[in-house]
Amino acid sequence: MKEIKEIEVKARVNDPKALLKNLTKLGCKFSKPITQNDRVYNKDGKTRTGSRTGSTTLRLRQQNGKVLFTIKQTLSDELDCLEKEVLVSDLNIMEDALKMMGFLEVVRVNKVRQYAKFKDFTICMDQVEGLGYFIEVEKMSDENSQKIQNELMGFLASLGIKKEDRITKGYDTLVLESNNG
Repeated sequence: MKEIKEIEVKARVNDPKALLKNLTKLGCKFSKPITQNDRVYNKDGKTRTGSRTGSTTLRLRQQNGKVLFTIKQTLSDELDCLEKEVLVSDLNIMEDALKMMGFLEVVRVNKVRQYAKFKDFTICMDQVEGLGYFIEVEKMSDENSQKIQNELMGFLASLGIKKEDRITKGYDTLVLESNNG
């Protein structure tokens, strides 16, 4: 049996108000803005820029007074991952456990996110601190990742997102690169 995985396409947004208007015309109803504060951990504190297939990245996300622990294992690129997520009761204890396993914090990513659903897509409109506005479109599937990414990019193109605005890196990598650049 094939494993269901999250496949996503992300793009930089130059005109968030116009994009939101186009999505609303399609019937998308967005959630209230949610603040997410992420701490990203990698083995021995190494960054994941240029992630290799099979590499593992861990995340602790604080949102709405809760803490989510996420593990992502890279398949073909940073946006094609096997992902598991669970609610944890104590940020500090979980952070200590990650350190004991050899995972160290490499970056923090702070953003404001709004969710919407469209057909079998999850849409996230993000304002990322220090980076600007982005859209992510995700689909859960056991199909070929490239096929699904092409489908998602086609959807974004129908909304006026240009191919050159596509981003193939995670926010953690983008924040690291902007801090080092």
